[in-house]
Amino acid sequence: MKLERTPVRIQHLSFGIFFALTVSGPAFGCTCLKPPPDATARDMAQGHVQSSDAIFEGTVRDTELKWTLLEAPVGGLVSADLDQQEPVLQVKFDVSRSYKGADRKDLVLTTGIGGGDCGFEFRIGQQYLVYAYADKPGDLSTGICSGTGLLQQSQSNLSYLRGEPADSETTGQNTSSPPTKVCGLVASKDMNVAEGQVYLLQVGNKSPIPAEEAEVAHDGSFCFVGAEPGNYYLAFATKAEDESPSSFVFFPGTTESSEPDAIVVKSGRTKSGLVFNIPYQPKFSISGNIYISNKSPIPPDTKIYLLNANLLSFLVAYSQDVDPKGSFYFPRVLPGKYWAFVGVNSDQAPNWVTRKAEVEVNATVTGLSLELLQK
Repeated sequence: MKLERTPVRIQHLSFGIFFALTVSGPAFGCTCLKPPPDATARDMAQGHVQSSDAIFEGTVRDTELKWTLLEAPVGGLVSADLDQQEPVLQVKFDVSRSYKGADRKDLVLTTGIGGGDCGFEFRIGQQYLVYAYADKPGDLSTGICSGTGLLQQSQSNLSYLRGEPADSETTGQNTSSPPTKVCGLVASKDMNVAEGQVYLLQVGNKSPIPAEEAEVAHDGSFCFVGAEPGNYYLAFATKAEDESPSSFVFFPGTTESSEPDAIVVKSGRTKSGLVFNIPYQPKFSISGNIYISNKSPIPPDTKIYLLNANLLSFLVAYSQDVDPKGSFYFPRVLPGKYWAFVGVNSDQAPNWVTRKAEVEVNATVTGLSLELLQK
């Protein structure tokens, strides 16, 4: 039985995976095609093999976020079609055993960053059984629909690959362990904290997508249930009526990404009594214009995007429409360093590029000029 490995992407991502998470935009998600109802674990294992170009056991050595918008220098040209610049994680492995197509002891592949793009969440130092497919010769990728999993949770697939009897198949999971919890209280003198959310950001993970998120109750309490063991930063965030970020604070109560305290989450344990103090954060307006050298009219549905330049603060992102004369205005932006881009409607985007700009926001910004160039 050959399994279909292609994931189903729900709705079009109107301006890239990350921006769809952080500013108003359409819903999106990822779901894997279901196997036949009579498929056994052995059938599934066989299907994963037939659908994969490379299969191996390996330990994650490092991960790195790869994104054209990040890698371009300030002032450099990037496509104005942000849909074509989706970020990925590059994952480096030390291969301990190869079953198919993995001839190197050190191997690199890519996966999505998570949050609905079908990316698999790899953790540095963990061992995995990886099923990968070739995007093009020499380039391997994997995702949540491939069969890839933690080595200790992949016994059914390992039994098939190693030629072991089917009765050796186990889940490798201890279902009797109590759930892991991280609980605390958010406190603020300046806002209704129940309008916000608390995020778990894995220490050392290069993906900007939070590992978990939890609602804040009316009394300020929050609790993550079932979090994976590891080291995390906590972040609290709220949004304004227009869905733009209105606060973003790291535990125990700092706005500086260099100063958060990491918390250690242990399997089956409850981490409680965390007090998360939210300080007042000023906000500043940004206004400016788009510059087009050949005086062409502004393409319809053009937007300006602001992306926080710090990896831990990537959830702080803004978008605003551009008026027909090319001007734009952000009424309330949190302090920090941002990268600014012009984004064009995907129907028009192949004809346009923009320059990456850097904006330091610690006071009102006026006269910001962003360039849009027609190819």
